[in-house]
Amino acid sequence: MLTSLVLLLGTFLLVEKALADSNLPSRFLKYASEQDERFCFGYEPGCQQNSSYSAEVGMPKCDKDVWPKAMSNFYEQADFGYVRTRRNLHEVCVSADTEKKSSLRCSDNLLYCYAKNVFFDLSNLRAATSKRYRNDVIQHGQVGGNCETFWPQVLQNNLKQAGYLSSWAHELNHFRSNALFAVNERNCDIVFERPTIAIKLDAALNMYHHFCDFINLYASQHINGSFHMDVDIIWWDTDTNEYGDHAFGVTWKAFSLWKPIELKSLDGKRVCFKSLMLPLLARQYGGLYYNMPLEPGCHGSGLVHSFSEHLLHRLAVPKWEASLEEVRLVILSRSTTFRRMLNIGKAGLFFFKNLSKG
Repeated sequence: MLTSLVLLLGTFLLVEKALADSNLPSRFLKYASEQDERFCFGYEPGCQQNSSYSAEVGMPKCDKDVWPKAMSNFYEQADFGYVRTRRNLHEVCVSADTEKKSSLRCSDNLLYCYAKNVFFDLSNLRAATSKRYRNDVIQHGQVGGNCETFWPQVLQNNLKQAGYLSSWAHELNHFRSNALFAVNERNCDIVFERPTIAIKLDAALNMYHHFCDFINLYASQHINGSFHMDVDIIWWDTDTNEYGDHAFGVTWKAFSLWKPIELKSLDGKRVCFKSLMLPLLARQYGGLYYNMPLEPGCHGSGLVHSFSEHLLHRLAVPKWEASLEEVRLVILSRSTTFRRMLNIGKAGLFFFKNLSKG
């Protein structure tokens, strides 16, 4: 009995240390700990809505006159239900010994994938003359691993949402198993020993587009179940020019201790990964939050709220209280043909009336 208690206590202490090492906001710890089943983020099996993170922060909220399923639909579209639907992974490549052999698991339509001991041959990148948003970088024989069991049909059944910023279909379409492959100097020009994240990126100069990258990376960490920062990040950008992330580049420090690596620096190399995550991307069909369909009459997302808290904590951004008695509201409106605020006059008048009531 005493031995069992000591082992249980030891396990608990290891879990608590792992959570502390993950550098999470303090309010996250009770949700991230599997030792306390009373609390959950909202996507875990058996998680009760009233015990979830979203419930604690009072989100989402819906108008009184919405239809009965409005809140649950909104939760699936824009809250932790978004993570839950993408945690159902298909086995593509399976091996009992994942220390030496390969594995590959992907969500529907290859929106998210996690692999061990796989390679990508970047001979076809040709960075000097390459273009942005290429879907033809990986060809037959240029991606694969050594699987004990391989289901190519699973890949073929999940190629329906192929698109550069939609899924990993083009990069994994040619994945094959080779019994002679192993991660070693003979098969690999470069080996990433640390867990690695390869991410295809939207426009860096636009906050809306770029934060579609960041929030989907954050959601992918929930799917992966790890928030550790000792990871390498590869910017899978196929353009010949550098991915100039000057405006929002500091945000990467919330995800990794290391400087991101540009894909073109690996040009022509056969690159092997001990552990590789291919995260959710910025422009999935029905994704966060480009092309996002939302249930009308509802607002507020625990997932987005936690993302904000996560970034503020990791980047050590101080929270300042407003000290001014007056608020100056600035509305930015495009002058382009598309995506303009058509009711800018009414919106400005609405804000002016409501703020003046103060």
